[in-house]
Amino acid sequence: MLDRRKITAPTLIFMVCCLLSTIRIVRSAPRPARLQADDVAQRSDQRFAALRAALPQRGIVGYIGEPDDLPGYYLAQYALAPLVVDRSPNHPLVVGNFAVSQTPGYPSAHLQLVKDFGHGVLLFANKDAQ
Repeated sequence: MLDRRKITAPTLIFMVCCLLSTIRIVRSAPRPARLQADDVAQRSDQRFAALRAALPQRGIVGYIGEPDDLPGYYLAQYALAPLVVDRSPNHPLVVGNFAVSQTPGYPSAHLQLVKDFGHGVLLFANKDAQ
């Protein structure tokens, strides 16, 4: 039969260590009064405003952008809602979202630049999509 002291002591030590770790995290966390609202969504809305005006109000548009920039894709979806933004160039209209410092080459022979809205926001037409 197991001795309760052999189980209780390590369990209590483990619990105390967990509490000490939690206290350290809580003490180092910023106070809510010091937090500032991040206006990423608002800046994204402003960045895509001219493009949004050039697109239909509803429907599906394609999307191309930086290879590993999933947050940029989600911000484009948010800014262009209620349009559905599909992460694929297989649509008649394709939104390009690139870093401002990087001038994108034409990603495909099938995509033709319709308009450069600045700030890395481009609109392409897919010649092969229906």
